[in-house]
This record gives sequence, structure tokens and C-alpha cells, in this order.
Amino acid sequence: MKFDALSLQKFLMGECEPLETLVWLSEIFLPEIVSRLNTNDVRQRLGIYPGEKIPENERNLTDVRNRVSLIFEYELARIATRILEDNGTQNLFWCYVVANRFPDLEVRTTSGERGLRVEVKCLQSIAEEKSANFDTLKKDIHPKTDFVVVFLWEWKYDSQEIRWDRSPFVHKAFVFHASSLAYLRDWYWLNKPPQDLGDGLQGFDLRYAVNCKNGIYNQEEGNYGKLLRIWKKDFEYQPPKSTLLYHTVTDYLSFKKIVITEGFKNLAYLLLPKITGSNEIYPIHYNDNNDQYFIGWQSKNVCFILNSFFSMFSKKRKNDILVHIFTNGANKIYTFNDRYDSTEYDLDGSQMKKIKKHEKPKYLIQGLVEN
Repeated sequence: MKFDALSLQKFLMGECEPLETLVWLSEIFLPEIVSRLNTNDVRQRLGIYPGEKIPENERNLTDVRNRVSLIFEYELARIATRILEDNGTQNLFWCYVVANRFPDLEVRTTSGERGLRVEVKCLQSIAEEKSANFDTLKKDIHPKTDFVVVFLWEWKYDSQEIRWDRSPFVHKAFVFHASSLAYLRDWYWLNKPPQDLGDGLQGFDLRYAVNCKNGIYNQEEGNYGKLLRIWKKDFEYQPPKSTLLYHTVTDYLSFKKIVITEGFKNLAYLLLPKITGSNEIYPIHYNDNNDQYFIGWQSKNVCFILNSFFSMFSKKRKNDILVHIFTNGANKIYTFNDRYDSTEYDLDGSQMKKIKKHEKPKYLIQGLVEN
């Protein structure tokens, strides 16, 4: 049995140390939430049914993503409360914070006592700008009870036996200790200010982050706390040593890699069939001695390569990889950055001839339609 009344009470009321709670949420609680979110019972409520369409313009697409995020938040609270009921925990429930501020959800007892607090973020994997923000100031975060949960999702097209055409599918859930994530965010942000501060400083007031440009202060425009910009590997200014901070850095870098690679995979499965006319898609791996590296995806003569993976190799190894790809029948390569802007190349051996740039996946799709 995954849960019992005693452990649910202990963890959800914040009676354990934050690191212990973090591991429990990550390894036991959230996998069960994801499993239930992906059941037909839940997905049928979020489905796009025959004859229905969602907007394609960027502004309305953002509205759709926000709507999906809000529904996942509600479903998390509903499913989590059901888990409590199923395990005989009648004095706890998950509730919504209606003030539209941090956090989104709280655990409460029937007498009103507060336990864990959870901020819920959702990222659509193929969105070129995964713009969910975590901008809550540290002063508003409780270091023992507050956590950030991130759902990575994508539209999944289902078989003809299913009544809907497609519905959101959660690939993975991530969880972070909110106070530690905020610490890393602020440490990175304060130690990497813009070059045009003038005689001012970058910092905070009591409500939000504050930018400075040429000595003029203003409220930060919305880039502060973007989930994929919080921390970078091997940042030159390292924070103080702490087990919880170290755990957060490790989890965050893993989260960032998974989000980018999963989105790239979904993008490849969406676009490659449109280019090649084939649904046969397979991963490209490069073997170097005893190590195997993932490079990208291939369908017929066309390859998609992720720059952040390809750029880590030496020039010689890059040439070896290109020859390997060419030998396997590819003569067209699209390279993608982490925002999925792409550049199209013709490939001849190890030689790449640049053809065209496509700033966003939607422009690449438009180009395919026009051709």
C-alpha cells in the first residue's frame, strides 16, 4: 500500500523535515497524482472532441495553456483529497487559496489548522517560451511547509476507440522546496545584473523585484523567476553550502534537461511526419568508446538535432556525428535551440550548408505548408 493515514498526516501537516517531505512528495505522492491525472476518467474532462478546435494565434494559445494549468491545479486538489479519504484520513483536506496569490493550494485540518502549501505550475512541452514564473519573494515563503509543483504536459492524440481526439497528458511532475528555489533564483538574479544599470542597483522592494536601467528604477517586467531561467550549471558565483540547496540545484538541472528534451521529442513526433510523410521516427545516438550520447531524432532522410547536446562535442566529434548521420541516409538537418528556433541545413558528409532560419516551430510548419 502506497499510503497510510499516519504517514499522510505526518507529511501533509509539515511535521517532517523539508528534505524528507520533498523526497516523499517526489517519489511517492506525486507519481500517484500523475497516474490518476492520466486516467481516462480525468482526461475525458479536458478533451478536445470531434469538431472542436483550439486557437492557433499566440495570445489565445496562452489563454488555453492557462486554462489547462488551472484545471490541473483543481484536479490535483481533488485527487489529493480523494487519496486522503481513501486512506481513512477524514480530518484533512486540500483547499484553494482564493486570494490569487502564493500559494495556490493548502492542506487544512477540519479545525482550520494549516499544513503544506503548494504552488502549482504547468509547462506545455513544445511551447517555445515556457513562461511560467515563480516570482514570490522569500519573505512570503515558509521554509518548512512550502513547495512548488510543476507539471510537464502535452496534447496526446488518442486511438479511435476513445471518444475525444486529443487531451492533455502529464509526462512528469517535479517538486521543489520553495524557499531553496527562491534562494537560487535570487542568488543568480542578483549576481547577474544587466550591463546598463548606470549608478543604480538591481534588487527588491516589499512587493516585487525591481530593475534598474541607466539609473532609473522600475518594476521587473516579467522575466524574473521564469522557471527555465532560475539557475545555470556551473554558475561562477556559488551559493553557501547546504544539503537542501545542493538537492535543489541537482533537481533543478535535471528538471530543466527533462523539460527541454521531452519537448524536443514531442516536437519531432509532431513535425517530422509533416516533412517526410512517414510516421517512422527513431532516436539518433552517438557511440564514443563505452559511452552513448543522444543527439536527436530522424525520419527517413531528415534529422532534428538539439544544439545544447550537439555543441558539447569537439569539432572532430561533431564531424564524426555528421558523417554517421549522413551514412544512415540523412541529407537534411534542422538544428534547434532550447526555445525550438530552428535552422535548416543540407548535409553532405560532414559538410552542412545553411538554407534557412525558422524563428519558431509555427513558422517552420507554415513554411512546410507553403512548400
